[in-house]
Amino acid sequence: MASFSIALRLSLGLAIGTGLLWIGAASISATVMRHELNEAFDETLQQSAYRLLPLAIHDVKELEQDEAHQVPGLDEPGDENYFTYFVRDRNGRTIVRGDNAPPELVAVTLQNGFSEVDGKRLFAVTDERSGYGIVILESSDHRDRALAESIAALAWPLLGLLPLIALGIWVAIRLAMRPVERLRREIESRGGRNLAPLSIEGHPVELAPIARAVASLIERLKSAMDAERSFAASSAHELRTPIAGALAQTQQLAVELGQSPGHERLRDIEVALKNLAQLAEKLLQLSRLDAGFARSDTAIDLMPALRLVVRDFEAKPKLGKRLQLVLSETARLEAPINIDAFAIAVTNLIQNALLHGADDQPIVLSVDRPNILSVSNDGPVVPSDVMAKIGQPFQRGSTSTSGSGLGLSIVRSIMEQTGGTMTVRSPAAGRADGFEATLELSHTPRPAA
Repeated sequence: MASFSIALRLSLGLAIGTGLLWIGAASISATVMRHELNEAFDETLQQSAYRLLPLAIHDVKELEQDEAHQVPGLDEPGDENYFTYFVRDRNGRTIVRGDNAPPELVAVTLQNGFSEVDGKRLFAVTDERSGYGIVILESSDHRDRALAESIAALAWPLLGLLPLIALGIWVAIRLAMRPVERLRREIESRGGRNLAPLSIEGHPVELAPIARAVASLIERLKSAMDAERSFAASSAHELRTPIAGALAQTQQLAVELGQSPGHERLRDIEVALKNLAQLAEKLLQLSRLDAGFARSDTAIDLMPALRLVVRDFEAKPKLGKRLQLVLSETARLEAPINIDAFAIAVTNLIQNALLHGADDQPIVLSVDRPNILSVSNDGPVVPSDVMAKIGQPFQRGSTSTSGSGLGLSIVRSIMEQTGGTMTVRSPAAGRADGFEATLELSHTPRPAA
């Protein structure tokens, strides 16, 4: 299911809501403005009629003209000719009209007051003493233009400010979401190797219950994992002595029985006890790793530890000269890693090569670049689907050899704790077959979780 951003949704919703509210407010303002403009223009029509009617009556009587014509001096009010007019006598006959007065309205009978004829707004008034009347009507669409310009004056700021409003809302929400982001980072940093108490101080009221619930969950999880690690470490430690005793008794019994019928069965028991002892040792290493012992605050020269591990393996009679240490002129291993953890990592890599490599082919440890250690062995190419699982606990390749499936997992955990990386490849570099594991050690200390 696709994820979504609460901040983005809030920003879009608030921006759209603000825009709609602004449009609604502008619509209401336009309605009110239209009403006010109509009142203002109607007032202008009315005042123009009352002002022009006496002038028209005076000029008509003075000139005594009977035919319809424009009386001199009665120009339409306003410099832009927004209005026009026509004057009628007591019989309703038009005797004076403006130049741009529409002829079709001359013969229309009109009542005093405001009216609408053919979409034009007009005002008619009659002098009670003389019987003369005047009709003032709008001669242009300036009323509609004024309304359109007023609406535009309301709309253009919205179009210009809406992006700025959206940006302001986005910035405000991002600032408001900072406590959520901080809580997310704190929760995200917690894991199997970092179960430090979660801070529950300084959170907003809405997030404080979540922070307390997560802190309580982490505390319960830490207690459960500590109990599990303690049990695993104690069990592995306590098993070492009885397993070693049972193995010694089995080997002594095998010597005493010689080639008796139960000799082969004793050998099988001896192999099973050795595997059990190795598994207990791996579990003990894992429990130490869970406690984070692999880190070091300062960089340590690891070359002496590497040579010591190689000499220990070379001292074993069955290994002989299979183990080869190849060092370049610039070989250097200095990293912030516990020296015991580094020895465990190298030991596990060599043991893995011994278990799964060809019995008659050498195992090569090479340091050809600073802080890069590679361990390679001959053997069949490991399938890609198996390679994807190598390094996970209790995951082993398609092999019939004994092993716990924890060796490479322990090495990967050591590298993760110290900021380094482990990469595996098959075939090995420069070969058509084989397996190679490469450790890239970190140059700087990794902060404790």
